[in-house]
Amino acid sequence: MPRTIFIICTFLTFGSVFSQVDFKYFPQEQIIISACESNPNKSECVYEYLKEQVVTFITDKKRSKQFLKYDKDTLKVGARLVYGLNNDIISEKSFVAIQDKKLGKKYNKDLKDLFYTINIDQIQNRKPLASIHAFSFDFLIDKNGETIAYKHIKNKNVYSGGEVHEIPRFPGCEALTEQQARACFQEKMQNHIKTNFNYPKLAREKGISGTVYIIFDINREGKIENIRLSGEYILKEEAMRIIKLLPDMSPGTVNGEPVKVPYSIPMHFRL
Repeated sequence: MPRTIFIICTFLTFGSVFSQVDFKYFPQEQIIISACESNPNKSECVYEYLKEQVVTFITDKKRSKQFLKYDKDTLKVGARLVYGLNNDIISEKSFVAIQDKKLGKKYNKDLKDLFYTINIDQIQNRKPLASIHAFSFDFLIDKNGETIAYKHIKNKNVYSGGEVHEIPRFPGCEALTEQQARACFQEKMQNHIKTNFNYPKLAREKGISGTVYIIFDINREGKIENIRLSGEYILKEEAMRIIKLLPDMSPGTVNGEPVKVPYSIPMHFRL
């Protein structure tokens, strides 16, 4: 009796970090809070406001003893705040964290609660998508007996407003919403693989099955490039052939500018 052949594709992961580009698309989205409404540089004001929230948090009397035990000379706090269309925080896509395991384990949840409940009056220049706002706070620690002072260190990651990330679009998915486009991309990709798939003859004869892990980039022109694979050699050849047959896409963008986006697929070959 002939063997039954299956190919299973567990989909689909876009890279979480978009390539950095020099943005030509302005203005970026701006968080507006009441404390910064009259400030001409609202993004800088929001950064300073959040920095003061961090300082107040780490210098609180209830936490000061714990921070006095911290044996490094600098303290780093990072935040990635993702806001939906109603200016509400999307907690599952956001984070706030102290860059230290012990302190983070103890205080990250409280820091998140602080940042996630900041009252946002509005976000200017809204696009019909979630926006990402990244903050980095670095402090030089000065300990003097039972007291501790934090001097803010300016870093190169200057906050200048939010970013709107749009995923690449498979042909036929261009006019859809972001959520619909993700589902459409997966469906189109799965159909592409099923249509073009041929289980390698030698692999079938030798009873070879397994998983090929595929990573590739969709570049700024929407073309597939930099394909990397790991797995059984015979299976990798077939996976490479299928990926090379992919059509050009509409590229991913950050604030309207095309960017390179990494993408990964684990492709399971089963006999």
